[in-house]
Amino acid sequence: MKSITKPLPAFLDIARGLIKNYVPRGVIFAIDLTLAFVALQIAFFLVSSIQPNGLDFFNISWQLFAILGVQAFFFFVFKSYIGLIRYSGFKDAIKQLQVTLFCVLAILAINAVYFVNSGEKLILDAGAVIYGFVLFSLLFFFRVVVKRAYQMMHSSPENTRAFILGTDQIDVAIAEGLISESSNKFNIVGFLNENDHKMRNRIFNLPILNFEQFKKSVQPEVAIIVGENKLDKLNAANNEILSKLLELKVKVYKLPRVKDWDDPIPSHALKKINLEDLLQRNPIKLDLNKLEPYYRNKVILVTGAAGSIGSEIVKQLVPLRPKMILLLDQAETPLHDMSLCMCKDYPEQAFKQIIANVRNKKRLRQIFEKYSPEVIFHGAAYKHVPMMEENPIEALDVNFYGTRNLADLAVDYNAERFVFVSTDKAVNPTNIMGASKRAAEIYIQSLAVDAKTRFITTRFGNVLGSNGSVIPHFKKQIEANGPITVTHAEITRYFMTIDEACQLVLEAGGMGNGGEIYVFDMGSPIKIVDLAHHMIRLSGLVPEKDIKIEFTGLRPGEKLYEELLADRETTIPTHHEKIMIAQATHTFDDSKHFLLDGLLKNTKSKETRKAVEILKLLVPEFVSLYEKPSLKVVARKPTNGTHTRLVRKRA
Repeated sequence: MKSITKPLPAFLDIARGLIKNYVPRGVIFAIDLTLAFVALQIAFFLVSSIQPNGLDFFNISWQLFAILGVQAFFFFVFKSYIGLIRYSGFKDAIKQLQVTLFCVLAILAINAVYFVNSGEKLILDAGAVIYGFVLFSLLFFFRVVVKRAYQMMHSSPENTRAFILGTDQIDVAIAEGLISESSNKFNIVGFLNENDHKMRNRIFNLPILNFEQFKKSVQPEVAIIVGENKLDKLNAANNEILSKLLELKVKVYKLPRVKDWDDPIPSHALKKINLEDLLQRNPIKLDLNKLEPYYRNKVILVTGAAGSIGSEIVKQLVPLRPKMILLLDQAETPLHDMSLCMCKDYPEQAFKQIIANVRNKKRLRQIFEKYSPEVIFHGAAYKHVPMMEENPIEALDVNFYGTRNLADLAVDYNAERFVFVSTDKAVNPTNIMGASKRAAEIYIQSLAVDAKTRFITTRFGNVLGSNGSVIPHFKKQIEANGPITVTHAEITRYFMTIDEACQLVLEAGGMGNGGEIYVFDMGSPIKIVDLAHHMIRLSGLVPEKDIKIEFTGLRPGEKLYEELLADRETTIPTHHEKIMIAQATHTFDDSKHFLLDGLLKNTKSKETRKAVEILKLLVPEFVSLYEKPSLKVVARKPTNGTHTRLVRKRA
């Protein structure tokens, strides 16, 4: 009994190792050496078959152990037993080939030397070559069998059937990596060719289908997997295959870029595609490392810090190692939530949470007196167009007067930089919100002429998912089973991600010399109705079938098309191809300053009518499409790059 029970602990260790997805490397080495022994026996047997003494089925000799010793040496040199067998691939096969080839060459060399000295050989040269072929076959076959067995043991009938989109080299690599991944929740069953033509070839013995073939064979719980590199190509080519797949209620997942892959590719790296992936524009990434000198060890004030833009600016500032970040907002609960986020995610970063209103200059002065901020990012604003149309004095009070308060204090306390977050609605404004922002731009540019503080304005379009944007609104309507309301079938907007918007603000804050208005190449404008279609499809529903879309008509002050440049503005390039400077033609004579002072006076005294009248004189391009029926939009034509303008004409 003892002789039987002694080996059990070692056997149990191996079994536990298999359960834990790990086998000791010594065991793999022993198995490989055993396979070498078997290969040698086969080689000796085949060599003996041509000898006059007849067949030798089992050979135990010093020559055999000498060859095994040589083989063991090369196993150690190449460490071919180190890798995890369940992840064996082409590279592992190459390593096994190297081990075998070098061993055979060494045996042939030893044979030559030994034959010269003794007239004998360890094994016939032909036998050494046969041994090499047999050994490589056994090593490769062993790994293939173990890998496949492991995949079958860990596969589940509940795994989602998935196709790989494309047949490029990277697409094949995705398939191979996911097939090898033991905990993979996807069962790769084929490839989907994004072209229309049929293909009879197979990859990994899996079929390649075109879209029509896939459409006929699609079943519930089918997923499509695409690499982010492929997404970029599809967007650049305006390929609508992703929309078609979502129309079929197919779940679409994406992998990160090739450089970010792990080996093997883990299932958790797969993410469902989101709205940004369907906007047919490549995201822009700026190099933040070069910005560190502008913000390191500085006291930085961020207004509107609890909002979607402000909070992201704060998060992107942290890696630039500022001395302290002042989080200013008038909303108590969102600011409290932002503070909790800072404590949890950035415990090393010093910050202060400050409740204040930008309209209260006395309170702002206390903050400047106490902390002396060196850099100000001003993002606090009222931004809802229809609501500001009904409350124009509030739009001016916050967007113009509040900005003026901060800008004046930045000059008084010798701040280094003041970065104003503006909007594309300030260009040829047709609403109070845009006009109030344009007035603030003009005031900041007037200060930039003589002030030591560098005043910089950033101007960009709509931000995906920001507070109050169309995305959360559409999401709520979809959750309520519709309908989705769109103001006009042809209305378009420029879109960018929150991450991109804040990178632009930080980049402009660093590169600005003062007085510039920075605009961003935001690609092509997106139809809002297309945005609604994408969101419906991403929810697993079909537009106009599961969720209806209703058109409600343009609201007061709302444009069909947004603009990034005014009619009298041109752009000049910067060191970044996606960032340009709007070269304005405004002059700041006494009359302009008189209008700015008059606007301030009437805003503070809440004289709405007089304030709006002065605003129209200060911003002569401010033309309300509803107050001036004699002016209408008759065309939209491209100008510099991807920018668009409205052409107004007397009716």
